[in-house]
Amino acid sequence: MRFSLFYNCGIFPGKEVSELYHEIEEQAIIADRLGFDAIWLANQHFEACSSTSSPFLHLARISSLTSSIELGTLVEAPYYHPLRLAEDIALLDILSGGRVRLGIGPGSINEWHNSAHCDISLDKKTARMLEMVAVLRQAFDEGCIDFLGNYYQYEGVELLAQPLQLAQQLIWITANNATPEIAGVAGYSLLMPDRGTANATRQYLDRYRAYLNGKSGFVSQQYFVSVASCEREAQAQMRSILARYTRSLDTFAFHGYPNGREYAALSRRLNLIIGTPSSVVEQLSAIQQEYGINEIVCQVYNDGMQHEDVVRSITLLGEEVLPGLQQLHPLESVLE
Repeated sequence: MRFSLFYNCGIFPGKEVSELYHEIEEQAIIADRLGFDAIWLANQHFEACSSTSSPFLHLARISSLTSSIELGTLVEAPYYHPLRLAEDIALLDILSGGRVRLGIGPGSINEWHNSAHCDISLDKKTARMLEMVAVLRQAFDEGCIDFLGNYYQYEGVELLAQPLQLAQQLIWITANNATPEIAGVAGYSLLMPDRGTANATRQYLDRYRAYLNGKSGFVSQQYFVSVASCEREAQAQMRSILARYTRSLDTFAFHGYPNGREYAALSRRLNLIIGTPSSVVEQLSAIQQEYGINEIVCQVYNDGMQHEDVVRSITLLGEEVLPGLQQLHPLESVLE
């Protein structure tokens, strides 16, 4: 089983954006040393919940500070020009020695402000994203783009800088109602969202695997993961994390009772894994047995968390949780 880190890059009052960037860099260096497989940076525009409007620049810097950790970003495809995106990813892949992961999704259907700022219709976002994926495949695999779609039309456009990886290695598709089949047919990796029901997760995975048609697929599942050295510390972290993490959710509120039905419901809804190393190993092992995924994407930072707490959690993950899980679930393609 593989493990990576995910950053929503949310900012809160009183913290400088530049401070958050430097903390992520320090945490990436530690994760690289501990053997994490990748670091993912979310990409949203005009949002306080994500202060990384240009993740490629940040990942380029992180690539110079690390040696082996892969560099992922989740872009809201409709807000990018496909040719510029292809050029940026090709350059980043070259500079990093072939370590890029390009996660592509349409973005939330509720982001009306982003759509208004960028003059993109909400109901056309998925269709635009699917056309962009087709354009990127030509750019990465053939170096020349001939494409006639409803939104993008190109004839004989050459990409001068070629990435070190092929499209199937570079592109990761975020799972939604329209994408599992697209990812499966092309053999792209599937990135499962951080929230959703168990039934929705199984449906996405079944649809993806049905269309792989003998190809070796790869599934990453995102969870909020926090590891503490003792149970008391874990419960204290859980209370503070949930209080912040649920602040923006209208349908849930958390009042600080770690052993009640409220916590269990929130944990399932938000894909929360919080506890001591042995408890986290047990929880993640159960997830692997239930879904057969290849990689756990650990969101270790949430708005308001202290740098020292995040570093401690990453260190416990790398030194105690990851070795235990890798022993129980050796790395192999569970989708073949």
